[in-house]
Amino acid sequence: MENRDYNEHSCRPAIRDYPFWQERSPLRSVVDDQVLPTQADSVIVGAGYSGLSVALHLARAGRDVVVLEKDRPGEHASTLNFGACGRTIRHKFTKVASDYGLETAIRIFREAKAWLDYTVDFIDREQIDCGFTQAGRVYGAHTPEAFTAMARDLEYQQQYMPVDSVMISRLEQKNEVCSDNFFGVQLLNDVGHLDPGRYHAGLLQRALDSGVRVYSGCRADAFECGREGYGVKTNRGRIRAKELILCTNAQTLGADPLLKKFRRRLIPVHCWSVVTEPLEDQIIRQALPSERMQLETILLYTAVRVIDPDRRILVCAQHLYDHENVRTAAAAVLDQAAERMPVLKDVRADYCWYGQFAMTFDWLPHLGTDPTTGIHYLIGLVGTGVPASGYLGWKLANRILGNSEGETVFADRPFPTRPFYNGNPAWVLPAVREYYRFKDLGAWKKALEKDPHSR
Repeated sequence: MENRDYNEHSCRPAIRDYPFWQERSPLRSVVDDQVLPTQADSVIVGAGYSGLSVALHLARAGRDVVVLEKDRPGEHASTLNFGACGRTIRHKFTKVASDYGLETAIRIFREAKAWLDYTVDFIDREQIDCGFTQAGRVYGAHTPEAFTAMARDLEYQQQYMPVDSVMISRLEQKNEVCSDNFFGVQLLNDVGHLDPGRYHAGLLQRALDSGVRVYSGCRADAFECGREGYGVKTNRGRIRAKELILCTNAQTLGADPLLKKFRRRLIPVHCWSVVTEPLEDQIIRQALPSERMQLETILLYTAVRVIDPDRRILVCAQHLYDHENVRTAAAAVLDQAAERMPVLKDVRADYCWYGQFAMTFDWLPHLGTDPTTGIHYLIGLVGTGVPASGYLGWKLANRILGNSEGETVFADRPFPTRPFYNGNPAWVLPAVREYYRFKDLGAWKKALEKDPHSR
């Protein structure tokens, strides 16, 4: 695989500027040398987790399915992500209950648990070798107030549903985190992680084996909606379908009014990921005492986990930051991680890459049927894409087929935008980043200054 970042002034190997996952599962082009058919039952735009999940279930129900992908399948978020498989959404249970009512909050969080259970079952049933493990996850509280808020939210949620999480006080957190700068942690026992590249490759192969036709290098530029179905104009010709499904998430780009409509409802957020050199067990345990995935209760968080069996550490950080090249990005990511895990300060970065995910204004995922055009969509996965996309793709396919399994609390919800927002937040993101830094890190610094036991 080509390495485009050369280190001319050091004996250290150059940092590879592509995802670590591509070493085991290189991206592949699919039928990019074949003529695009003129007709299909269902045309899906986007060959990531979402599009392939919808395609797989429609094809197994007997539909003739074509998937259009402007690049290679999985080239974007599906193989650029952290590989986390959780059951959480961005807002706390108390916040969702306050905004939408207790009954809706219970349904939302039950389905978040359902998408984790679905993913576990799907991987096992389809025998996808993707290194999935339910090793658990810890959230470090950056202030005493953050710890109290997590504890109260967990207690409130546990009144209405089982939640496999526990609170661990600051006095007992040493078995989970190495830093004294956290004010206690929450441990989620049942969540896990996987290799997103191998997971996508397995999903792609299952779809192809089920008769799905996936066309790489096939960019959907324009759409026609009428009584007789839908027409899609691509750079490789035109195709008509009875059903059109949009699964483009953060890559919802283009001049067509339909793409612009959904783009206005998405906030593309970028971050950087680093995979270190292979490390000794002692170094890994100094960074992550229990070897569980670690996050923290700030918006511009640092996420850290172990990659086995390679014994490397993956760090995701530097949200909303731009860097000139992967060398400067990798240094910034590891510096941010070393603020909590000093042992990572001097480790070498072997891989560094940039990725995007799509947030929504209500911080909830969305799927449904556009009332104006009748097209189906699964867009805006708010960083929950690994487990949620497969589950919600299955839900959307069942909705299209008219099956009762298609019922979901996330379907056809109001999909908000903002006045004058055109889908490009680049001009405001630096200000948002600095506001979050000032708010979160300022509160953290004040909490540590008041605490005589902090380092």
